[in-house]
Amino acid sequence: MAHDHRGKQQHRQTQIPRPGPLNQPERRTLWTIYKGIEPRYRILLGMGFMGFSMVGLWVSDKLEEAYPPTADNRITRVSHDDTVYVQN
Repeated sequence: MAHDHRGKQQHRQTQIPRPGPLNQPERRTLWTIYKGIEPRYRILLGMGFMGFSMVGLWVSDKLEEAYPPTADNRITRVSHDDTVYVQN
């Protein structure tokens, strides 16, 4: 007759691994981590970055329209010899 272990809790000692050179996690580069992501999610991640960038450019343009440069910080051209020409 087999023993029925239902309802009984087994007590097992678990060993906690000690830190050492053999227990170090595998070192992976950012590229290998990226390549480990499913292709579908890599596409979504790339589209998310592109969307974030497009929103940043749009907000930047709106801020430039809302806050035009003042006369004292309006630089029109900088020459190769570092001479700054300011529009009057």
